[in-house]
Amino acid sequence: MAADGSVTFISGALADRPNAYGTAVLAAASAAMEAFARGLVLELAPLRVNTLSPGTIDTPLLARTLGDGRDAYVAALEDKLPLHRLGTAQEAGNAVVFLMSNRFMNGETLHIDGGARLV
Repeated sequence: MAADGSVTFISGALADRPNAYGTAVLAAASAAMEAFARGLVLELAPLRVNTLSPGTIDTPLLARTLGDGRDAYVAALEDKLPLHRLGTAQEAGNAVVFLMSNRFMNGETLHIDGGARLV
């Protein structure tokens, strides 16, 4: 196995902050993905394994998922978030590149959520 190889998983904010809106299965899957990655660190060494845990990212999928309720949801969330905005696909992509390129990052979950875990 390549000593400088890397695997990056994507989990989600629900792993840390489940809610009461029918997301228990998604929260469990996200938390399991993070635990799976940590286990693989030991099993696949020296391959590096990390997880990205993004908050709400403004993508076309968000619009398709929320439909007509998108704008109201986004406005309420942006009002609550410390940065007062959603993340971008570019920011999430940059975080993945960081996890893949930093050769000493291993077994970590990187949260990019604009401070959502704090409010």
